[in-house]
Amino acid sequence: MSVIASKPLDTRSAILRPIVLGGSIIFIVQLIIQSWLIPSVLQQVPFIVVLQYMASGALGDSAFAGGTGTALLGVFFHLIVSFMIAGVFVLSADRIPLLRRYAIPTALLYGFGVWVVMNLIIMPLSAAPPVPAPDVPWLIEEIIEHIVVVGLPLGMLVRGNTPINK
Repeated sequence: MSVIASKPLDTRSAILRPIVLGGSIIFIVQLIIQSWLIPSVLQQVPFIVVLQYMASGALGDSAFAGGTGTALLGVFFHLIVSFMIAGVFVLSADRIPLLRRYAIPTALLYGFGVWVVMNLIIMPLSAAPPVPAPDVPWLIEEIIEHIVVVGLPLGMLVRGNTPINK
């Protein structure tokens, strides 16, 4: 039986709420910063190509020939990954008291961990074509962005959602 299904309905909604909110925050802010502002505005990469690159993790180079359909698939993949990232932290915090007690610092570390896993494990193993390594300022921006945009909201949601007697 899953962790959520074994809990009473009011507890399930209390767990699902921060997952949905956290996943939505991660999705929207990363879509704006990491997918539109930096590559499209600052680096002049067409936005549709950035979205197709997200789909290329599963489709490979053929994602770039798919037009709007593969761009929307890339957005869908990003949405799913955002909810999975939020779900892992929120469900872990529900089970591990240390994560609840130190929600903000552990969430900030989790944001860094998400960057490490995505960039050093998932992306190299995916079908996405390799991109050139970022220079130091962009690398620092990516890491800080994951710590602040992924970690901080999740820590705040877990901290705000933790009952005092838990």
